[in-house]
Amino acid sequence: MKVIVAGGGIGGLCTALALRQHGIDALVLEQAPALGEVGAGVQVASNGVFVLRALGLEEKLAALSCQPKSWEYYSVETGEALVSWPVGESAAKRYGAPMYNVHRADLVQLLADHLPAEAIRFGAKCQEFGQSDSGVWVQLASGELLEADALIAADGIHSVVRDTLFGKREPSFSNLLVWRALIPADRMPETGFEERGNYWVSPGRSIVSYWVRSKKLYSFLASVPVTEVHRESWEESGNVEDLMKSFEGSEPQVMQMLGAIDSTFITGMYYHDPLEKWTEGRITLLGDAAHAMVPYLAQGACQAIEDAWAIAVCLSRHGKDHIPEAFQEYELRRKPRTTRIQAAARSMVKLVHEADEQRIKARNGRWKGMARIDPLGETTWSFCWEYDITHEINQPIGKVMGHNVTREDVKMARPESQRAFDIWKSAFTPEDIARGYDGMREGYERMLLAHFLCPDSVSRTPVKLGGVPCIRVEPASSSATSKVVLHFHGGAYVMGSANSSLEYASRLAKATNGICYTVDYRLAPEHPYPAAIDDALMAYRGLLDSGVDPAQVILSGESSGGGLAIALAMAIRGASLPAPAGIFAACPFSDLTLSGYSLEEHHGKDPAANREMLSYLVASYFQGHEPTDPMVSPQFGDFRKLPPLLMVAATNEVLRDDAITMADLARAAGVDVTLQLFDDTVHVFPIFNFLPEAQAALEQLGQWSQQLRSAS
Repeated sequence: MKVIVAGGGIGGLCTALALRQHGIDALVLEQAPALGEVGAGVQVASNGVFVLRALGLEEKLAALSCQPKSWEYYSVETGEALVSWPVGESAAKRYGAPMYNVHRADLVQLLADHLPAEAIRFGAKCQEFGQSDSGVWVQLASGELLEADALIAADGIHSVVRDTLFGKREPSFSNLLVWRALIPADRMPETGFEERGNYWVSPGRSIVSYWVRSKKLYSFLASVPVTEVHRESWEESGNVEDLMKSFEGSEPQVMQMLGAIDSTFITGMYYHDPLEKWTEGRITLLGDAAHAMVPYLAQGACQAIEDAWAIAVCLSRHGKDHIPEAFQEYELRRKPRTTRIQAAARSMVKLVHEADEQRIKARNGRWKGMARIDPLGETTWSFCWEYDITHEINQPIGKVMGHNVTREDVKMARPESQRAFDIWKSAFTPEDIARGYDGMREGYERMLLAHFLCPDSVSRTPVKLGGVPCIRVEPASSSATSKVVLHFHGGAYVMGSANSSLEYASRLAKATNGICYTVDYRLAPEHPYPAAIDDALMAYRGLLDSGVDPAQVILSGESSGGGLAIALAMAIRGASLPAPAGIFAACPFSDLTLSGYSLEEHHGKDPAANREMLSYLVASYFQGHEPTDPMVSPQFGDFRKLPPLLMVAATNEVLRDDAITMADLARAAGVDVTLQLFDDTVHVFPIFNFLPEAQAALEQLGQWSQQLRSAS
């Protein structure tokens, strides 16, 4: 088998090496006349190192690169330490390989040196190309015609092959400009720049810096708003004075580093939205040609390296007579993962470049929260770093997880539960993820309002309880007994609303033959702890002040709302207020330290939630507060003298253990607890009105609510 690889960058050269290791002849076509000292720093995390290790190159990579001990984030203005993530020895032990910082030119040269001279053609610009049932051809600008069995396009973000195959597609602009520079060691300040990733953030701008040649060469990358530099072309050398203006007034260490820069170049920060397809017959895309991404997860090179190994294995596995099938398998395996990383990288850009003062405060608070529950940064980085393509390529395709962090081979037993599963799985688009919590909020509301509209026959009245906005819901068919449900929606304290919970609230009211107030408590990160529990307590006080008998009140919530309802019962007891009659918690999220075993057991099997998403959201809520505070995580609270508790949960959801642990703790404290676990269903299944188990759970609620004794 003979393969032409268009593009002699990291992805193209690594592909040629991987192909040749698998017994496939590869020819790299590079239009540049020779390799040169181009580019700046590259970060090769463990997921990229696994491939270089398999190619026998790790030892040589280690000799010409640096291993950072940690990534340190600071404020540009003050130098205040914001967050620290270890990426040295502890991360190497956790993920199986270290991280290396290297000069791009050094890595390219290393790859090229391990290919025979005849495997690379310099000055070889692809003019035209095509394919037949039996092979491909490439015509060079020189007029020379080359033939092979397959063509792999590793020709970058402006890929000619991609544009020819699938139509020209302009890259998306992030509205950021990127300054890059390499600083010799003799110009660097003597202290404060150890072998770590030293990063600074400021409104709308950031700096990424690290050693790429130990104590010899330092890499600098700074991003600024596009409005700060005006020129006809950004693909040119930059004026250092412009760079200095963008960071004028920075803390002393930043100013010292800027003062060491004598030349720089500036480019725009571009990316591509995920492509619908990468492959056409015997031709496929790789690296930036397929999935160009912004650089803020340091995964551009690593994903191209992963692609290289995957494509080599797939071609070797299928053989010369089945190249289209090999490329289809490669695409099926790689596209979900790269789509996920593209979205996450854009989300990181948004996070790092926040410009609004309140959003910056919320971001810094989230980082503090993450440090409390995840000091190694595993939920931020592990999905990138722990992935070993040399192992995963031999796993069933169904194990692949995309941006929704759900394995493709997970299926439910019943058509109705599969319908609920698919609704959850499609709740968030890659664009939603890329936009951070703003996009996730919109996706969550979109899902609920698209599938669960409140019937027109239901009475909905906006009210305030204790000054907190609520919606009073009363079905027309209700006989309006004295039962009152005070309901708190889910959404991990960041998403959801009273409006999008109206349909479920109407069924809660109908089940109890009463009325339901759904509470529009304030959301994080704009309103971190204790906003939600304060609003919940004020709403309960307001309900009592309106004349409602507490002995007829049922606190209700799903997911985080269920945890909030239980925390509220503890707060009510602490405030010596009359207790409600009972608590109904559907799939409660009650341990914001994320210590439940089911989070690992069902990882990739629950389309509604996963550790990565939950940690991001809950850290946005408790921020600098202690997550084991019972008002944050009621699982750590005192359950004595709480009212009767009815809980339902799914056996196959990631938060199953929250419900089980809560039930055990409450029973041990003498609480009357009923816990019903349902098989073959989804997280917060009671909100899915078409599920039989949702109807069963609410029928159980109705019967249970009628049996409640008056609160003492």
